[in-house]
Amino acid sequence: MNADRKELAALSPEERQAVIIERINTAGRVLAAPLAQEFGVSEDSIRRDLRDLSDAGLVQRFHGGAARLVTPALDFHRRETLHSEEKQAIGGAAAASIPQGATLLVDSSTTIVRFVRALSPTLDVRIITTAVDVAAAALDHPSAEVIMLGGRLGRLTRSATGVAAIDAIRALRVDYCILGTCGVAEDMTLRADDYEDALLKSAMIRAANKTLLLATAEKLGQTATYEVAPVSMISTLFTSSKNTAILKAIRDVGIDVEAV
Repeated sequence: MNADRKELAALSPEERQAVIIERINTAGRVLAAPLAQEFGVSEDSIRRDLRDLSDAGLVQRFHGGAARLVTPALDFHRRETLHSEEKQAIGGAAAASIPQGATLLVDSSTTIVRFVRALSPTLDVRIITTAVDVAAAALDHPSAEVIMLGGRLGRLTRSATGVAAIDAIRALRVDYCILGTCGVAEDMTLRADDYEDALLKSAMIRAANKTLLLATAEKLGQTATYEVAPVSMISTLFTSSKNTAILKAIRDVGIDVEAV
């Protein structure tokens, strides 16, 4: 092992992550396998580094590596203050569509937190979620049964992710999936900024008889790195968008659209 490699191998995880961030900002992207060889550590160690950096909102993970963020990700609390009136209207409209006795598999999103808070206090529902903020809001409902699925928590989504959470979802069959999205692309696919979040959302859709998508206006026509599912897998879109062209395109693939 040459001197440079010995120095790299001696770095702490925090120091190694600082070097990785510098590489990503310079080159635009890195791959886990060459980094592991260069630092003299296992690929699992590098994958943990990339996951930690992604959870902190500093890089964009992809399968086998990570890339520089195109735009910095806003944290959950900052997102909560954006488009507040739109989110309230969307959440309220979607909540009004939920029947008595339904079982809901609920995604992580600031709009969906408003959905949970808008559910009628007389509604008997079961709420299953991986999301910390959704579970907390659901606990304020006087008659909802709340089930929290576990796993490693992502700081950006404030939700459990990973194999344990996905396996738990795959074992479910629920009435409704209540889904958020990073974007509905013009090619009629749902998109996500985070690889593991995309896998989680895809599993949630497949576990539900119906999926309700809650999306503020700026999400329609927006793209993101990872595909979640075709829009055709959604039952109903609740949105504040007035973009007639994209709303028509969504209706044309057989989706009910509730524009609030």
